[in-house]
Amino acid sequence: MQLRVDSGESRYEQIAIDIARRISRGEFRENQKLSGRSLLAGTYNVSPETIRRSIALLQNIGVVEAITGSGIVVKSIELAREYLKEYNERQEIMDHKNRINNLLNQRRALDKELEKELSSFLEFSFQKASILQQIEEILIPKHSWIIDKTIAETNLRHLTGTTIMTIHRGGEEIYSPPANLQFKANDVLTIVGTAPSRENFKKLIKQKTLE
Repeated sequence: MQLRVDSGESRYEQIAIDIARRISRGEFRENQKLSGRSLLAGTYNVSPETIRRSIALLQNIGVVEAITGSGIVVKSIELAREYLKEYNERQEIMDHKNRINNLLNQRRALDKELEKELSSFLEFSFQKASILQQIEEILIPKHSWIIDKTIAETNLRHLTGTTIMTIHRGGEEIYSPPANLQFKANDVLTIVGTAPSRENFKKLIKQKTLE
Protein backbone atom coordinates (compact mmCIF):
# COMPACT_ATOMS: atom_id res chain seq x y z
CA MET A 1 0.00 0.00 0.00
CA GLN A 2 1.34 3.42 -0.98
CA LEU A 3 0.21 6.22 1.29
CA ARG A 4 0.16 9.73 -0.12
CA VAL A 5 2.47 12.01 1.82
CA ASP A 6 1.06 15.44 2.60
CA SER A 7 3.55 18.09 3.60
CA GLY A 8 3.01 19.58 7.02
CA GLU A 9 1.67 16.34 8.52
CA SER A 10 3.48 13.88 10.73
CA ARG A 11 3.74 10.30 9.51
CA TYR A 12 1.48 8.93 12.24
CA GLU A 13 -1.21 11.49 11.37
CA GLN A 14 -1.01 10.51 7.69
CA ILE A 15 -1.61 6.90 8.67
CA ALA A 16 -4.51 7.87 10.98
CA ILE A 17 -6.12 9.76 8.11
CA ASP A 18 -5.70 6.81 5.76
CA ILE A 19 -7.28 4.40 8.28
CA ALA A 20 -10.17 6.85 8.80
CA ARG A 21 -10.69 7.00 5.02
CA ARG A 22 -10.84 3.21 4.81
CA ILE A 23 -13.36 3.11 7.65
CA SER A 24 -15.41 5.88 6.00
CA ARG A 25 -15.44 3.98 2.69
CA GLY A 26 -16.85 0.92 4.44
CA GLU A 27 -13.77 -1.28 4.27
CA PHE A 28 -14.27 -1.81 8.01
CA ARG A 29 -17.62 -2.02 9.83
CA GLU A 30 -18.34 -0.80 13.33
CA ASN A 31 -17.21 -3.31 16.01
CA GLN A 32 -14.96 -4.99 13.44
CA LYS A 33 -11.37 -5.59 14.44
CA LEU A 34 -8.54 -4.00 12.52
CA SER A 35 -5.25 -5.74 11.92
CA GLY A 36 -2.91 -5.80 14.88
CA ARG A 37 -0.30 -3.11 15.37
CA SER A 38 2.44 -5.36 13.97
CA LEU A 39 0.51 -6.06 10.78
CA LEU A 40 -0.41 -2.39 10.39
CA ALA A 41 3.23 -1.45 10.92
CA GLY A 42 4.17 -3.82 8.10
CA THR A 43 1.37 -2.53 5.88
CA TYR A 44 2.48 1.08 6.24
CA ASN A 45 6.18 0.22 6.48
CA VAL A 46 6.63 2.08 9.77
CA SER A 47 7.57 1.19 13.33
CA PRO A 48 5.00 -0.21 15.81
CA GLU A 49 5.45 3.00 17.83
CA THR A 50 4.25 5.07 14.86
CA ILE A 51 1.18 2.82 14.55
CA ARG A 52 0.57 3.13 18.30
CA ARG A 53 0.46 6.92 17.96
CA SER A 54 -1.87 6.70 14.94
CA ILE A 55 -4.29 4.44 16.83
CA ALA A 56 -4.06 6.65 19.92
CA LEU A 57 -5.08 9.64 17.81
CA LEU A 58 -8.09 7.81 16.37
CA GLN A 59 -9.04 6.48 19.80
CA ASN A 60 -8.95 9.96 21.33
CA ILE A 61 -11.60 11.15 18.86
CA GLY A 62 -13.70 7.98 19.24
CA VAL A 63 -13.10 6.40 15.85
CA VAL A 64 -11.48 3.22 17.20
CA GLU A 65 -10.78 1.61 20.54
CA ALA A 66 -7.69 -0.38 21.51
CA ILE A 67 -8.91 -3.16 23.80
CA THR A 68 -6.30 -5.08 25.73
CA GLY A 69 -6.40 -8.70 24.67
CA SER A 70 -8.88 -8.02 21.88
CA GLY A 71 -6.98 -5.66 19.57
CA ILE A 72 -8.18 -2.58 17.74
CA VAL A 73 -11.92 -2.27 17.18
CA VAL A 74 -13.78 0.19 14.94
CA LYS A 75 -16.17 2.22 17.11
CA SER A 76 -17.70 4.92 14.87
CA ILE A 77 -17.88 5.39 11.13
CA GLU A 78 -19.62 8.73 11.66
CA LEU A 79 -16.76 10.07 13.79
CA ALA A 80 -14.29 8.85 11.16
CA ARG A 81 -16.19 10.93 8.56
CA GLU A 82 -16.25 13.95 10.87
CA TYR A 83 -12.52 13.61 11.40
CA LEU A 84 -11.95 13.50 7.64
CA LYS A 85 -14.22 16.48 7.12
CA GLU A 86 -12.29 18.46 9.72
CA TYR A 87 -9.03 17.33 8.11
CA ASN A 88 -10.20 18.37 4.62
CA GLU A 89 -11.28 21.78 5.92
CA ARG A 90 -7.90 22.19 7.59
CA GLN A 91 -6.17 21.18 4.34
CA GLU A 92 -8.25 23.69 2.40
CA ILE A 93 -7.19 26.41 4.81
CA MET A 94 -3.56 25.34 4.46
CA ASP A 95 -3.88 25.29 0.68
CA HIS A 96 -5.30 28.83 0.72
CA LYS A 97 -2.51 29.91 3.04
CA ASN A 98 0.14 28.39 0.77
CA ARG A 99 -1.37 29.99 -2.33
CA ILE A 100 -1.51 33.36 -0.60
CA ASN A 101 2.10 33.00 0.53
CA ASN A 102 3.14 32.05 -2.99
CA LEU A 103 1.30 35.03 -4.44
CA LEU A 104 2.83 37.34 -1.85
CA ASN A 105 6.29 36.02 -2.69
CA GLN A 106 5.60 36.52 -6.38
CA ARG A 107 4.37 40.05 -5.70
CA ARG A 108 7.47 40.84 -3.65
CA ALA A 109 9.64 39.56 -6.49
CA LEU A 110 7.63 41.60 -9.01
CA ASP A 111 7.77 44.68 -6.78
CA LYS A 112 11.53 44.29 -6.53
CA GLU A 113 11.87 43.87 -10.29
CA LEU A 114 9.50 46.78 -10.91
CA GLU A 115 11.47 48.97 -8.53
CA LYS A 116 14.68 48.05 -10.35
CA GLU A 117 13.19 48.74 -13.78
CA LEU A 118 11.57 51.98 -12.62
CA SER A 119 14.84 53.20 -11.15
CA SER A 120 16.65 52.34 -14.38
CA PHE A 121 13.94 54.03 -16.46
CA LEU A 122 13.97 57.20 -14.37
CA GLU A 123 17.75 57.41 -14.54
CA PHE A 124 17.67 56.91 -18.31
CA SER A 125 14.85 59.46 -18.69
CA PHE A 126 16.73 62.01 -16.60
CA GLN A 127 19.90 61.56 -18.60
CA LYS A 128 17.98 61.65 -21.88
CA ALA A 129 16.08 64.75 -20.82
CA SER A 130 19.30 66.43 -19.73
CA ILE A 131 20.90 65.71 -23.10
CA LEU A 132 17.84 66.80 -25.08
CA GLN A 133 17.69 70.06 -23.15
CA GLN A 134 21.23 70.81 -24.33
CA ILE A 135 20.65 69.96 -28.02
CA GLU A 136 19.31 72.43 -30.56
CA GLU A 137 19.10 72.72 -34.34
CA ILE A 138 20.13 76.04 -35.88
CA LEU A 139 19.86 77.23 -39.50
CA ILE A 140 22.81 79.21 -40.88
CA PRO A 141 21.37 82.41 -42.43
CA LYS A 142 22.48 83.41 -45.94
CA HIS A 143 24.22 86.54 -44.70
CA SER A 144 26.21 84.84 -41.90
CA TRP A 145 29.90 85.61 -41.68
CA ILE A 146 30.74 81.90 -41.19
CA ILE A 147 29.67 80.93 -44.74
CA ASP A 148 32.54 79.41 -46.76
CA LYS A 149 34.70 79.38 -43.63
CA THR A 150 35.87 76.12 -42.07
CA ILE A 151 34.91 75.01 -38.60
CA ALA A 152 38.49 75.56 -37.49
CA GLU A 153 38.58 79.09 -38.95
CA THR A 154 35.41 80.21 -37.17
CA ASN A 155 36.62 78.90 -33.78
CA LEU A 156 32.96 78.71 -32.73
CA ARG A 157 33.57 76.13 -30.02
CA HIS A 158 36.04 78.39 -28.27
CA LEU A 159 33.92 81.50 -28.79
CA THR A 160 30.61 80.05 -27.60
CA GLY A 161 31.35 76.87 -25.62
CA THR A 162 29.14 74.75 -27.91
CA THR A 163 29.93 71.64 -29.94
CA ILE A 164 28.65 70.93 -33.44
CA MET A 165 27.35 67.35 -33.51
CA THR A 166 25.98 67.15 -37.05
CA ILE A 167 25.47 69.26 -40.15
CA HIS A 168 22.36 68.67 -42.30
CA ARG A 169 23.03 69.74 -45.89
CA GLY A 170 20.82 68.98 -48.88
CA GLY A 171 19.44 65.75 -47.47
CA GLU A 172 22.85 64.63 -46.23
CA GLU A 173 23.70 64.36 -42.57
CA ILE A 174 27.35 64.84 -41.63
CA TYR A 175 28.19 63.42 -38.22
CA SER A 176 31.09 64.83 -36.21
CA PRO A 177 32.06 67.19 -39.07
CA PRO A 178 35.82 67.60 -39.54
CA ALA A 179 37.58 70.85 -38.67
CA ASN A 180 38.32 71.61 -42.35
CA LEU A 181 34.65 71.40 -43.41
CA GLN A 182 33.29 74.70 -44.74
CA PHE A 183 29.92 76.08 -43.66
CA LYS A 184 27.30 76.73 -46.34
CA ALA A 185 24.19 78.89 -46.33
CA ASN A 186 21.09 76.99 -45.14
CA ASP A 187 23.16 74.34 -43.38
CA VAL A 188 21.28 73.07 -40.35
CA LEU A 189 23.62 72.60 -37.41
CA THR A 190 22.87 70.36 -34.45
CA ILE A 191 24.74 71.84 -31.52
CA VAL A 192 25.19 70.81 -27.89
CA GLY A 193 25.74 73.25 -25.07
CA THR A 194 24.19 75.11 -22.19
CA ALA A 195 21.26 77.43 -22.84
CA PRO A 196 23.44 80.60 -22.60
CA SER A 197 26.11 79.15 -24.88
CA ARG A 198 23.52 78.16 -27.48
CA GLU A 199 21.99 81.63 -27.40
CA ASN A 200 25.45 83.11 -27.85
CA PHE A 201 26.03 80.76 -30.80
CA LYS A 202 22.79 81.84 -32.50
CA LYS A 203 23.55 85.54 -32.05
CA LEU A 204 27.07 85.06 -33.34
CA ILE A 205 26.20 83.31 -36.62
CA LYS A 206 23.46 85.85 -37.39
CA GLN A 207 26.09 88.54 -37.69
CA LYS A 208 27.30 89.56 -41.13
CA THR A 209 30.81 90.09 -39.83
CA LEU A 210 32.59 88.93 -36.72
CA GLU A 211 32.66 91.81 -34.29
